[in-house]
Amino acid sequence: MKIRCILSIILIGGISSSFAQVINKQTISSDNQTPLVGCASHELLLRLDDLNPGTLKKSNDYLKEVNADFQLAHSRATNEVYRIPVVFHVLYNNATENIPDSVFIQQMEILNNAYRRQNTDTVNMRPDFIDVVGDSKIEFYLATTDPNGGVTNGIIHKQTQVTNFGGVLPYGASQQAQIQQWVNDSLFYNYFSLTKDSLGGDDAWDTARYLNVWVGDLTILEPQFNNVEELVFFGLSTPPIAHANWPAATMQQFAGLGDGTLMHYKAIGPNNPAPFVGTYSGYNGIANTGKMLVHEVGHYLGLRHIWGDGACAEDDYVSDTPRANAASQYNCIKSTNSCVDTINGVDLPNMVENYMDYSAGNCQNSFTNGQAAVMRATIENFRDSVIVNSVQDTDFANEDMKLFPNPTSDNVRLEFREVLDKCTIQVLGLTGVVMNEIHLTHVKSTQVILPAVSGVYFIRVSSHSKMMTFKVVKR
Repeated sequence: MKIRCILSIILIGGISSSFAQVINKQTISSDNQTPLVGCASHELLLRLDDLNPGTLKKSNDYLKEVNADFQLAHSRATNEVYRIPVVFHVLYNNATENIPDSVFIQQMEILNNAYRRQNTDTVNMRPDFIDVVGDSKIEFYLATTDPNGGVTNGIIHKQTQVTNFGGVLPYGASQQAQIQQWVNDSLFYNYFSLTKDSLGGDDAWDTARYLNVWVGDLTILEPQFNNVEELVFFGLSTPPIAHANWPAATMQQFAGLGDGTLMHYKAIGPNNPAPFVGTYSGYNGIANTGKMLVHEVGHYLGLRHIWGDGACAEDDYVSDTPRANAASQYNCIKSTNSCVDTINGVDLPNMVENYMDYSAGNCQNSFTNGQAAVMRATIENFRDSVIVNSVQDTDFANEDMKLFPNPTSDNVRLEFREVLDKCTIQVLGLTGVVMNEIHLTHVKSTQVILPAVSGVYFIRVSSHSKMMTFKVVKR
């Protein structure tokens, strides 16, 4: 490969002691090599640990405790489904960045399918992992009520004067020390300006009641490098802030950040009209499948990267995820087994299908049961107030009821094998919002009225501790 021009500045020591990052890593070459872009969630945690030693250890200790209790937690597998309201803050400087609502609606479907393991691509999971993957029983829906009690669709669009939320790099190639200091002092501050109205972003809705997702341009403008707009990270999430016994200074610094998830506007949804271009075009179909937000919400709910952000000796503190010596670099090579790590008596290969790897979106399809246990424990211990409601989810058998016609051009009918003394039927949209709910007694069959608009809906039937959900297409 002949590289015509490489603009590279190595950050000595980086944002943290392990983050020897190349900030200007644009590679302009004859084969248009794609620069490696990552997720900043772990780097944020490392930076906080640099500033306040002990932060990372406390976080690790918590994950070790959850993992030690994993077998007990899994053995008492709950039927309770946690439902979390989501608000998207879309910050745009130009029309291209003003992503339409349809993208977020489709993104919510992908998010819910992933966390309930109802995505159709689960059939691609290798037999090696079938026994360790599962349904996290966590759901999300676009908020229907704002913090003041007003009606909302959960999507805020706001124009901003900020062109690059990664900031403007004021230094050139010969100023490596200054660049290092700028990154340490400014990069995360710049990103989190998305979460502050006074800095050109949008203030969070009550973070105890909503999962806030900010969407904007996370690139860094580099005037002294031919005005390159560099993308270093696709997104990041704040970890569970209420970790017990974190240093007081860490808690104070978190108080200045917007708790939630930050996403580059091109990495949202599978139907995004803003594709990656130039040296980043290789990420089309890889990082804009909707799986990137699935990954970041995993961090918001306490998960680490599956390779532990290190070599084989490092861990993500989840016992049923195999160790790896590095991220998968957005490929889907299923033959790699980079570390010896016995799970249930078997040395399993690298799990490129896991949402917490850096693998291609069309390869990712599952969380493990251990990861589900971590996320549920995080909700229960640190984010319990964000659960607006929950439902019981013990499935009926398939033969207990049938729904027809499906697809339909009108409404549908439900028939039950036996009379149900009490029954609740909900119609949900793709975003998880309950659009209609009826309560019946002594029912053997009933008509379910669907919204007038064509589309995909979910019908959830519950009776006592049992539940079944149907996906319905209205044409």
